[in-house]
Amino acid sequence: MDSLPVELRNIVFQQLGKTDLFSSALTCRAWRDVAWNSVMWRTLTIRVSGLLEILFGEDSFRGKENGDLIPPVSDPNRFLGVAAIIHSLKLNVSLGNGLIKVLLDIAGSTPEKVLFLRLSTLDCGEHWQDDLVQSLFIGSPIRKIVVSWDGKEESLKHSRRLLSSLLKTQPQVRYIDAGARIMMGLTTQELLSLPELCTLDCYWNLTYERWANLIQKCPKLERLSWHGYARGTIPTDLTSIPAPSLRWLHLDQFGSWDVPISVLESTNAHRLENLNLRLLPASQNDATEDPTTTRARHAFRLLAERSQQLESLTLKTSIKFGAESLALFRSLRTMRITDHSPGCQLDDEGVELLCHSLPSLETFNFHYINDNQDGDAKMTPKSLKSLTRHCRNLTDLGLSLTATDAESLAGPVITELVPFGSGLKSLKLAPLTLPKKHVDDFVSFLLSLCPSLAVLEIQLRFSNTTGFFLPSHAIAEGMQKVYFERQAALQ
Repeated sequence: MDSLPVELRNIVFQQLGKTDLFSSALTCRAWRDVAWNSVMWRTLTIRVSGLLEILFGEDSFRGKENGDLIPPVSDPNRFLGVAAIIHSLKLNVSLGNGLIKVLLDIAGSTPEKVLFLRLSTLDCGEHWQDDLVQSLFIGSPIRKIVVSWDGKEESLKHSRRLLSSLLKTQPQVRYIDAGARIMMGLTTQELLSLPELCTLDCYWNLTYERWANLIQKCPKLERLSWHGYARGTIPTDLTSIPAPSLRWLHLDQFGSWDVPISVLESTNAHRLENLNLRLLPASQNDATEDPTTTRARHAFRLLAERSQQLESLTLKTSIKFGAESLALFRSLRTMRITDHSPGCQLDDEGVELLCHSLPSLETFNFHYINDNQDGDAKMTPKSLKSLTRHCRNLTDLGLSLTATDAESLAGPVITELVPFGSGLKSLKLAPLTLPKKHVDDFVSFLLSLCPSLAVLEIQLRFSNTTGFFLPSHAIAEGMQKVYFERQAALQ
């Protein structure tokens, strides 16, 4: 081992676990220097109970982590040596007030007055921690905080308080991993004090003022998800708000359309790669052609001009965007649309325009939901022909199809899928109307035509029976899921 170059020796030691690294460090000075190299600890998560066993001795500490009696310190130097090099720490036991004060006294004896010099990830676990616990990490370069709770309301309040106290002493935090219920306890001001924040899930009502403040105060945001009702007034003169780092945006909004549309109009995110919008009206009566719809189309045009790197668009809405607006995103590789009536209203001509404008599409999923139950989707097998002619790189395809002669739909579907062949990995078709005696043959044709299919979902309506359930069964080796959903039989 000693004859190996330093680089190779480091690679060998990187394969060791925590226990083996500790044992290796006791072998000789050369191995100790390699084992204590901070590179070895970057991918390892150390439990705080293990650190305390080093400090107090395994036999002395075990079973007393929650007690009032603090055992005498056994090996502070070794404890400090390990604490100084770890990158990830999990609080897997409760730390009481007395124990925290002992650790703070030990930290005070170091030149830096800091226990965890390289700590970048802190997992607070579900255990109850004393309010002083945040003092242990003052000065640590924490980039990610993980907070969870055990499902009890009292634990939820404690987890919220713990996260809030940690954020006050860790302004350099970039990532917060906490559930929706915990994040709801944070105030807007607490998040605005984190200029290095890169990822955020918001669970508040969306107002334009909150949005503008967040984007301006947290310029390094790369991934933002916002869930809640849209409320408040809109400035009469919208100005462009730069979002230079934003790559992933998810707006999940109910209520007024004005606020989310104003957000799209004003935000200049030239590096945006993934956009997920869920914009549904407070009531179905709002889903009509009005000035808001015109503004929405204008916002999409601005977004397409600014975000020319957008590769993925997921849209769930009843706004009448139209194929012309969707076709503006020329760099798209993934398009998923859940169309609530009246919605985008894609027909064969609209699909032809999309396919001609977006030849790089690899995923195209269009699901039509008719909330008023007064009509079907407007796409026929002609839409499949447009896809096969222009989008030959498709691997994931989902369509809602209709036909004047429902029972003759299966043949054209098979015909138009021929050009995809083995390239197709996922296929979703809904609804198809077939006589039940032809179902097995239809599925067999699909599987022989597209042998690489890993996902097959078909929603069937039967034209010659009522109340009939087709049993689910595996019809091809390697199929991840095959199921058929029954709809009401055609009358």
